Amino acid sequence: MAQIWVIRSGRLAADAAASEGTAEARVELLQYAKGLDAVDDPAVHEVLTQAEHATAPFAERLGSCVAGVVVLPVCMSRASGKVSDKALDKTSAAARFGFLLQPDTLMLFDDHGICDRVIERLVADGVSVETVASVLRALLCAPLREQPELLTRVRDDLEVIEERLLEGRVRVDRARMMADVRHLIGLDAFYQGMSDVLEVLSDEASDMLGSDDRKRFAAVARRLDRLSARLESLQDYNLQVHGLYQEEIDIQQNSVMQWLTVVATIFMPLTFITSWYGMNFKNIPLLGASWGYPVMVAMCVVIAVAQIVVFRRRGWLSFGGGKERRTRRRRRGKGDDAR
Repeated sequence: MAQIWVIRSGRLAADAAASEGTAEARVELLQYAKGLDAVDDPAVHEVLTQAEHATAPFAERLGSCVAGVVVLPVCMSRASGKVSDKALDKTSAAARFGFLLQPDTLMLFDDHGICDRVIERLVADGVSVETVASVLRALLCAPLREQPELLTRVRDDLEVIEERLLEGRVRVDRARMMADVRHLIGLDAFYQGMSDVLEVLSDEASDMLGSDDRKRFAAVARRLDRLSARLESLQDYNLQVHGLYQEEIDIQQNSVMQWLTVVATIFMPLTFITSWYGMNFKNIPLLGASWGYPVMVAMCVVIAVAQIVVFRRRGWLSFGGGKERRTRRRRRGKGDDAR
């Protein structure tokens, strides 16, 4: 049997007698699999059955009701909505719940206990709840409560990675980098889907809501817009950090190639000399002189030293991209001062 909550005097309360027929607005909390059997409208049933396969929140106006599904991003824990290290596993399933909103009734379909915790907290705190739409608004706001903390954690990760890259340390936590990318992608889909749900509730279902409920849903939509703007900024920052990482990889590769080029250039004339005097001709100069070998050794040393001096004066021996890193640090410092 479904757990039924009723609204009395602007507060939520559990009411076992509500199933016998009460005139008060009620919230029914059903387990998702069993709850679908209680839906008579085929169109509503079809929408709610999509919950198991949905990857983002959505809602549809169907006659005198609104049916929808809220899918939380995988980077949020099923238990509390906070970031979970287990969520880094791409095979972990996202938590979700379905809802069916009517003017005086809200039916919820939940296998993950999300709705239970939110409603129980509303009852325990004695939060003012005048309509069933207010309960739905609280359920939609619950996943948004932890979003600023999640976005801050992602930004902190990116800042740590950026600092390491600016210091020339390419060995960063690439697993964390990819986890942050998945977080941002999941949050982007979540924000877009929630925006669509709020649009349906505030526009298409405006005749089912009072003016106060419409204003509250509009406030949630504005809050979601602010989170979306912050997410967009983080996505740009993430692209910059990944670009910086790729630049650091290129610098190291260029450094290796520069070393090989310098070494090859130094040994090129020495190889020419040794190959010249390795030919089997009797009349090669200095070949028969007792001091010929020391002279050729000294000549090779002079040539090598002369090349090193020339390379050093031209800055060709500055390996590791130190100049590039110093330039980037100065630019980043100016950018921080401007902000």
